[in-house]
Formats: sequence, structure tokens, C-alpha cells
Amino acid sequence: MKRLFLLVASLVLLLGTLYPLTGIRGQQPPDVLLGFYPPPSVIMALSADHYHFLSQVILLNCVFYYGSAVDRGEAPNWGRMYEALFTSARLDPYNMDAYYLTQAVLPWEARLVRPTIQLLEYGFAHRHWDWYLPLFLSFDYAYFLRDYEKAGYYMARAAALNPRAGYFYTLSARYFYEAGRTAFALAYLRELIPTERNEQIRQMMITRAEALEAILLLEQAVSAFKERHHRMPRDLDEVKRAGLIGRMPVDPYGGTFYLDQEGRVRTTSKLARAGK
Repeated sequence: MKRLFLLVASLVLLLGTLYPLTGIRGQQPPDVLLGFYPPPSVIMALSADHYHFLSQVILLNCVFYYGSAVDRGEAPNWGRMYEALFTSARLDPYNMDAYYLTQAVLPWEARLVRPTIQLLEYGFAHRHWDWYLPLFLSFDYAYFLRDYEKAGYYMARAAALNPRAGYFYTLSARYFYEAGRTAFALAYLRELIPTERNEQIRQMMITRAEALEAILLLEQAVSAFKERHHRMPRDLDEVKRAGLIGRMPVDPYGGTFYLDQEGRVRTTSKLARAGK
């Protein structure tokens, strides 16, 4: 009887304090709702074997915080939100949801591109079998930073982890070309083409390799023109008149090769077939 009384009294006390505390919490600004977190090493030491669970709790807190800020029409404290996601990922590097939320929000709305990349690279160092993380990294390097060499590197990693996505191969080669490494892009595809069993993917790779081969030929001719005349050619016709191109190569995508304002060899097809 005494135990039952103590149990009922405890429940009444708990409910009596929970309601006002919930009301007070609901009136707090979003920054307070997000909370402050000690360093991950401290949390791990204090939480014994429950830090994976705490990683998920912190992540969910980030989701609720972001949603409440948006609902109020207020700008979230992006620095605090990144620190919380950073903590969640450090507590459980395999918690993919932390990387999903980071990629979905921080580089777009907060313009925290490099911190996002840092967190994704940390995740990929642990989730090294997961092709999503190098795909995110490739996109961020290409779209936000215009670092096409890093974009090509991570897209190639994604392609190796998900070989069924054949366009990963051709896109990584495209990024290497954009980084000024046409010869490397061509060698990359030539090495992979003989090992590809999917005929459709293999044909995509062959077409991209043929285009890069033509571009490389023209790039070498332009480089020879610069060495001979100590200036950039006005166009590819001038390179041809100089006898450095026997016959203008054909773009397998149906485009026409030309020199852009920076003297780089481009094609009107943009390395894609019409309508695609």
C-alpha cells in the first residue's frame, strides 16, 4: 500500500511539474530549444554505451529546431545548428540522417558550403561503402565551389561504389575535363570501358571517350600554335590553316568544336546529345 501511495504521489508530482515546464519551453526562442552540447568526447564519456542513441536525439532536436524556426518565419542560428549536427555525427559517424540533413539545408540556405563538405568528408571516411556521400561531395565541389578536379574525384568514387549508375563514369570524366585534365579523363574512361559488361553503359562511355579524344587532339594543336606563335589562336580555323590540324575531328554528340574566350576547346553540344 505504501509503495502504491509513493508511486501515485510521484506521478502527480511529475505531471504537476511537466506541464508548466513544457509551457515554459514552448515559449522559448528556437535557439534555446536547440540547446547547448558539450564536446562529443565528454558526451561519450558520460553516456556510457548510449551515445549512438544520443546522436539520434540531437539530430531530431535539430529537425524540430529547424522546423520551429521556419514556422515562426525566423532565420535559424546556422552556426549552432551546424555544431549540433557536427556533434551528432561525431557521436555516431554512421548516422546517415545527420549527413542527409546537413546536405539538404546548410549549403543552400546557410551557404555553409565548406563546413558541409568537411562534415560529409568525415562521414565518408567512416561510411566508405556508401555512394551517396561521394555523390553529395561531388555535387558541392562542382556546383558551389567550381572545383571540378575534386568533383571528378568524388564522382569517380561514387561510380566505383555504384557501377549500375553508368552516367557517374561519364560525369566524372566530364568533371576532369572541366578541370583541364582532358588526358586524364580520357585515360580514366579507356581503362574502364573493357571491364564494363552493361552494353548501354559501355556505349555511353565510348561516346564520351571519343569526344574527349577529339578535344584532346584539338587542345594539343592549340598548345602547339601557342608555342609557335607566342599567342592564342583566334579560332580553330586559324589552327587548321597553320597546318596543325589535318582534318577537324567530329563531335560524336553532333556539336561543333570551338574556342571559348579563355582559349579552351569547347563544343556546342556540351557533351550531350540533342534533346537530353
